[in-house]
Amino acid sequence: MRGYRDFKPKKKYIDMPDRVLSTLVYAPFWGWLISLGWLIVSHIKGKSLSSFARFNIFQSIFISILIFIFDKLIGIIYNTIGIIPFIGNIIQDIIYYPILYPLIMGFPLYQLALIILYGYLMFYAFTGRFGRVPWVSDMVKQMV
Repeated sequence: MRGYRDFKPKKKYIDMPDRVLSTLVYAPFWGWLISLGWLIVSHIKGKSLSSFARFNIFQSIFISILIFIFDKLIGIIYNTIGIIPFIGNIIQDIIYYPILYPLIMGFPLYQLALIILYGYLMFYAFTGRFGRVPWVSDMVKQMV
């Protein structure tokens, strides 16, 4: 299986507009809107995106979808377990405190992990390198 390390961009140098665009698509909460908007605008204008920008756009959209699904699943599991008599509250506390309780600077642990992930991806995008997220980057590489 070809790995992520075999993926080479078509150009050796990545332009600054591509770097800025690729950095902005990882902005939490609204980065996926920039991604979709940029895809639509480039399609309407008939301009092709560089492989670097396309990779980061699709990776941003894919990560946003995964985060949305994870958030909904945690909410469904948390509310469903609360219905179970006697042990429901105990299991809810086990889920709530490590995952959903604001621990550091008012953020739950999973939101801190997302902030660190987005910071890592934004740094790599701005420096013109491909940020690697296990499993997600391989899927996106196959799509691009």
